[in-house]
Amino acid sequence: MKIAIYFAILLMPALVSAQTIPGADPQKMQEMMQKAQEMKACMQNVDQTKMKAFQQRVKQTGEEVKALCSAGKRDEALNKAMSFSKEIASDTTMQEMKKCGEIMKGFMPDFSEITQAYQDDGAKGHVCDQ
Repeated sequence: MKIAIYFAILLMPALVSAQTIPGADPQKMQEMMQKAQEMKACMQNVDQTKMKAFQQRVKQTGEEVKALCSAGKRDEALNKAMSFSKEIASDTTMQEMKKCGEIMKGFMPDFSEITQAYQDDGAKGHVCDQ
C-alpha cells in the first residue's frame, strides 16, 4: 500500500503535464488528479507514528520468518506469518490505509495479489518457498 501511495503522489506532476499530451483524455486525467488528492487527504488522517512502527514490525517479522525458514523451522515460520497476517487484517491503521487505497481503485495497479498471499493460509505455497 505504501508503494501505491508514493506512486500516486509522484504521479501527480506527471498527470498535470500529461494534460498537454496529444491523445490523453483530459477528463480522465482530471478525474485521476482529483482521486489522488482525495487519497492524499485520506492518508493525512492515518497516524504516521503507527505507520512507521508498523513498517518496522513488517521488516522485523519478515526477517524472523526468513530466519525460521533458513533454520528449517517451516511450521514455525508459517505460524508466525499467518499470525502476523491476521494481526494486519484486524489492525485499525491498516484498515484506514486500505480505505484510502480504495479511492484510487481503477486508476492504480491492483496490489491485491500481494496482500492475498498473506491471507491464503498457505494455499498458494509455503511461506518459505516464496
